[in-house]
Order: sequence, then C-alpha cells, then structure tokens
Amino acid sequence: MTIYGLFGITHGWARVLTLMSADGDAAVRARVGPADGVVLDHGAGRLTQYYERRNGALDRIVERHGVVVLDNAAWNGMKHELGAAILR
Repeated sequence: MTIYGLFGITHGWARVLTLMSADGDAAVRARVGPADGVVLDHGAGRLTQYYERRNGALDRIVERHGVVVLDNAAWNGMKHELGAAILR
C-alpha cells in the first residue's frame, strides 16, 4: 500500500501531516495507527491528520511507513487521480 502525505502548519504553528491512499482512509489508520508524539485526528468524510506534539514525530511516521511526501500541486493531482477511494 502506498501512502501519500502532505505537510502543513496549524494556526498555532504546529506541524500537521495529512495522509491518503488508494486503499482508503481506514486502511491508512490501520497501518499507521496511533504514534508517540502526535495527536491523531480523523472523521467521516475527511482524511486522517497527525498533529505533531513532539519534534520529529511526523518525520518518524514518514520514515517508518514509507510515506511519499508530496508538495501541494502534486497532492492535489494525486487526490484527483485517486478520487473517492481515499475516503473509504
């Protein structure tokens, strides 16, 4: 399973990592699960996000799970390509 990620920043300047996969959001959560140093946020109809609470926690998720980090343009293109499957 390939997991794609997009880094962002919250209004409070915390790092956030949004994840998606053609296998769906539930599959992403099942594979990545909870992790130390982050807060997991998800809900029906939206993608899973991890908010960094400890420096380096998001980078460890990326490394451990082989997340393909995209820039905003590539993220939007991949989201369009994968379509509704990402929200399953």
